[in-house]
Amino acid sequence: MKNKMNKVVGLFIVTFVILFTSCNDDSNDYGAPLTIDEKVAVLEKQEWLLKDFEDRVMYTFSNGERFTYYAVDNEFTSEAIPGTVDYTISGDLLTMDFHFGNVKTYEVEFTCNNSIVNFYADGVIQLTLYERGSDYLNCI
Repeated sequence: MKNKMNKVVGLFIVTFVILFTSCNDDSNDYGAPLTIDEKVAVLEKQEWLLKDFEDRVMYTFSNGERFTYYAVDNEFTSEAIPGTVDYTISGDLLTMDFHFGNVKTYEVEFTCNNSIVNFYADGVIQLTLYERGSDYLNCI
């Protein structure tokens, strides 16, 4: 009986460790927190789905511009819509210029093996994106 209890407790601990270490990342291969340059590099390597509109709105980031794609019949178009959002690095923050005087500065945080990114302004989440094709659903 004691042997079975030890196995159950061991299985519980292993499961707990796997679940909670894999979904809270925001670090590089060496365990150090990602720099803002590394965070932008992750943003630029992936396609990102807008939370609550995952099947309709997708963003890509490239060379200081964020592009927006819309889905038609559950398929994202191959061409971005006209117009982009410019972004720059400001210290440890990401600044986005939505044009016409609408500029927002965000703290960027990755979780779930860098498949979820949250954009914070004044400590409040303003925007959440999910990496397209990732296993982000297991973390939310």
